Amino acid sequence: MHGSHLASAVDIKVYAEELLGCGLARFDDELHVAPGLVFAAQAGGGIAMTEIAIRLLSARPPIWLHLAVSETAVAREYIPTLDLNALLWLEPNLDRILIAAHRAVSADDSTAMAKEIGDAAEHLVLAAMRHCGQRPIHVAKLSDSYGYDIEVPGSAVSCVEVKAAGPRTSRSFHISRNEFDTCLRLVKRWRLIQVVFNSSAFTATEISSAQVDSIRELSHDTLRDLVPPDTSAFNWEQSAVITPPEAAWLDSDLELDPFYRIPGFEIDTSSRSSGL
Repeated sequence: MHGSHLASAVDIKVYAEELLGCGLARFDDELHVAPGLVFAAQAGGGIAMTEIAIRLLSARPPIWLHLAVSETAVAREYIPTLDLNALLWLEPNLDRILIAAHRAVSADDSTAMAKEIGDAAEHLVLAAMRHCGQRPIHVAKLSDSYGYDIEVPGSAVSCVEVKAAGPRTSRSFHISRNEFDTCLRLVKRWRLIQVVFNSSAFTATEISSAQVDSIRELSHDTLRDLVPPDTSAFNWEQSAVITPPEAAWLDSDLELDPFYRIPGFEIDTSSRSSGL
């Protein structure tokens, strides 16, 4: 955009505006850079560049940060190609930088992203049910108290809890105490459906059946048998992580609507509502 590399390098106004925009600086009579960023810059050399990169990524995290990065590893196949290419100059420290930025980003952002993925799974299941002639009700949009996400009037299995997963997280899922208690109360009227997205879902501009690897189910009986009963010495209250044996999962007969589309996860969440 500038006439030369040098002109770009000394265009301080552009950098100042970026720092103000992501909360790493404030302006009254003069520009005040955040102390943490100043401290990082003063480290000098490669350490400075690494620490500055961590702070910039933490201040304005890309939407894929929670999907591609965990506490200990980076799955680069979840990072859009353009973004990854723009970051490769940080090698050989790129993975360490991304992991550090992931840790620095608040848990609230992670929760919001998880909710967006979960919402996408619920909408795909709703569309699939409508596609086969059912008239499902999205009760999760009304209240969290139901203990399931979708109600299907007139169906033998009328109460459906939907879980979303990616290739790395499909082995287990979180379940709330209310969901489990509802499973016990409704018995065979309740079932759990897991929508497993493939890696392309996390960089696609829209989500459709092409971004789903599989849909599978866990029966009421299996879930009941996986959870140990409360005792006088131990009970779980809010939620638990369940890791069923692979053989416990059943292929779902639910067929996704091939024409149904929803916005992809890579779209900036600041420019749209929190739900899909």
